[in-house]
Amino acid sequence: MKRILMLFIALSLAYSCKSTKDGNSTSVNSKTIEKKLQQTWTLEELNGKKIGSVDFQKSVPNIEVKSSTFRGSTGCNTINGNLFSKGSKEIQFLNLTSETKKCPTAKKEEEFLKLLKTTTNYSIDNERLSLSNQFGPTMVFKKVN
Repeated sequence: MKRILMLFIALSLAYSCKSTKDGNSTSVNSKTIEKKLQQTWTLEELNGKKIGSVDFQKSVPNIEVKSSTFRGSTGCNTINGNLFSKGSKEIQFLNLTSETKKCPTAKKEEEFLKLLKTTTNYSIDNERLSLSNQFGPTMVFKKVN
């Protein structure tokens, strides 16, 4: 009788541990990035300031958004990575990789990359893509036609 009771307790404990583990392992599936975001965008403003030709090396930074990935340029180095959306107007730029060319006149490249990595939300209005993070608006891009 003791053996049956011990076996029952052991099975109960094993089952309860498994069900707790399964209950905590739910994952959030990324939603498809909305179609109007899937464009090529060129940077216009960085932290509320219009960017100028002296801020970046060769060209103005841009991003090309696909359904689950992005690629683009920092003005000197190419970048790419994955996109993740948890809901409407929420977005994250994940696994961002960049070339490592030295760009002595690209004064704002590091700031641009940091803000892209911390982006959590976006809005699109009048062919402008506005990105923001937990602290507020960070960048504004213009749609490339």
